Amino acid sequence: MSVICAIFSTDGVCDDDVQTALQSLRAYPHDAEGSWVSGRMALAACTLHTTSESYEQSQPIVTDDGKVACVFDGYLTNHEELVRDLEPRGAVFRNRSDAEVAIKAYEAWGDDCAERLQGEFALIIADQRRGRLFATRDHLGFVPLYCLREDNRLIVASDFRTIAALKPNALEPNLRYLAQTLTNRWYLREETPWKQISRLKRAHCLSFDGRSLCEEKYWSPPTEVSIQYKSDAEYAEHYREVLFDCVRRSSRAHDRVGVAVSGGLDSSAIFSVADDLIKKDQWLAPEMQGYSLAAPDRSNAFELPYARAAAAHLGRELRELPLFDPDIDYYSEDGKWHCDIPSPSNAAMMLTMEQQVVSDGSRVMINGIGGDEWLQGHAHSYLEFLDDKDAAGFLRMLKTEAADQGLMPALKQCTRQTAVWLAPDGLREAIRKRMRAKRRRDDVALRWLAPELREALKDAEEEFEASLPSNPIEWSKVNLATTPRGDLTHSMMRRQRNRIGLESRHPMLYRSFIEFSLASPAHIKRRGAVTKVVHRQAMESYLPDKVLNRTTKANFTNTKIDHQFAEHVRERAPQALRELCDLEGLPKILDIDFLGLDGDYWAWEIWGLYASAAFLYQANCTGEINPATGVQLDRNNQ
Repeated sequence: MSVICAIFSTDGVCDDDVQTALQSLRAYPHDAEGSWVSGRMALAACTLHTTSESYEQSQPIVTDDGKVACVFDGYLTNHEELVRDLEPRGAVFRNRSDAEVAIKAYEAWGDDCAERLQGEFALIIADQRRGRLFATRDHLGFVPLYCLREDNRLIVASDFRTIAALKPNALEPNLRYLAQTLTNRWYLREETPWKQISRLKRAHCLSFDGRSLCEEKYWSPPTEVSIQYKSDAEYAEHYREVLFDCVRRSSRAHDRVGVAVSGGLDSSAIFSVADDLIKKDQWLAPEMQGYSLAAPDRSNAFELPYARAAAAHLGRELRELPLFDPDIDYYSEDGKWHCDIPSPSNAAMMLTMEQQVVSDGSRVMINGIGGDEWLQGHAHSYLEFLDDKDAAGFLRMLKTEAADQGLMPALKQCTRQTAVWLAPDGLREAIRKRMRAKRRRDDVALRWLAPELREALKDAEEEFEASLPSNPIEWSKVNLATTPRGDLTHSMMRRQRNRIGLESRHPMLYRSFIEFSLASPAHIKRRGAVTKVVHRQAMESYLPDKVLNRTTKANFTNTKIDHQFAEHVRERAPQALRELCDLEGLPKILDIDFLGLDGDYWAWEIWGLYASAAFLYQANCTGEINPATGVQLDRNNQ
């Protein structure tokens, strides 16, 4: 794990800027630091070692002729294959660290290296041979890269703090981004809370030569169903191979690895697979330790009985840690430190557990995030059977749905999907457009937006929808893989763990896992009300019945902090939100019963209102940027 920065300036990069970048990056836990300057380009990195190979690396990595250098954040899941492919092409490795493998891949394949690199990573290359910067991120954007271009200079960095430290003038808030934050309607892939800073989109690479900034997509989620077997057992066997391989690859670490065990189907499966890999001597770390959140008994987040059942089934110890439940000052200060919007409360809940992992000597934690997205399935099974002209499969699905939900609901769903399949693309798009317009008219969250921002958010939604395929099956798959809300989730969790020196890994979000899900039929994931069908079948001999047959999920709402968020908005809204909101409409949401269904339903909007108010309040109270830390100085405290 690293934090990285690059500067390209047509006037040449001064040493003061490099030192400013390093001083900002030093705020994160790290083992080594370094910089490289050559003419118009400079790189800086602070590295925390998480793999055995990384202990031998020194970033930036520089080629023997000194003409190409790179900084790398994250880790590669296809490290072994890349080395095997590169050595016959003449690549000579000094230490086989991920950073060195990445720069060798760039030398061998140029821009095409982006598609070949797999994992959770961000890479920046300074190429003096071609006079340009090159940067890329992984397929889902786990590892952030932000960009600021002004006149003759481009800054690319892991965080807002470092960019703020390098920018001579104060940053301006991006009200359009905040509009989607406080309404919980996410459509903007590239924008950030700061008007001048953009996000390098996931699965994209960029290049900059001082004149033009070019951006190109290197990976798109597959949409065609190409994995088809005759039996459930064959699907389960294939799925099990993919899951075991992904978990094995996620375990490459120099020390014991932490595994988050919530008690749900996904994290419990990761825990069980890790145990099996250790027994078969296929685990790529010395050992592993399970950790679980100990929510209060009988609370809506209490999952310990399931987590304990998974641990007992394996005969393994489980470390149980309380939920992190701070008051509002924590969220406001954390947002200010990162020069970002404050994190949601359900993200912060894991902090005590994550700190314990670090205290126990681990620097890597594996989790089961991704199962809900890629194993739940969708209601398009009938469409797939129609596409394949599989009448027998269509009738089997109707029979299954009727037995589970009743004949009339099953017929209604069947008829609806058949009508969608028969409709021409133009009609489907017209219906979607009408439904979007109706949703906007009925959307309570949009009513408190200022009219110009309501219109801006409408334009953003239409632009996002236009980027998606018209075919309903393809639409759902591409939308799931590219939803901008994922950028919020990944960046918030990444920044929280970066600050304590912990690298999280997500085997159920690796490219091979996602591609299996997208290329396999919907009916192996959902049948009637039962989700994750193939996962349950594949894990039958690995999980206890208490977990395997589970159909419930924990709810991590926090009414205490919701009350504090609402009170903050009441106090700050007249000053902070006046450009964003119709203030007269806010009491309708701020005065709801947080213990009732309305409180649960509106929890994200309550956080969004608070996060936007806190962010704008800090931005409106700031003067110059502190170049040592990247944190904006509060005029009231100077």
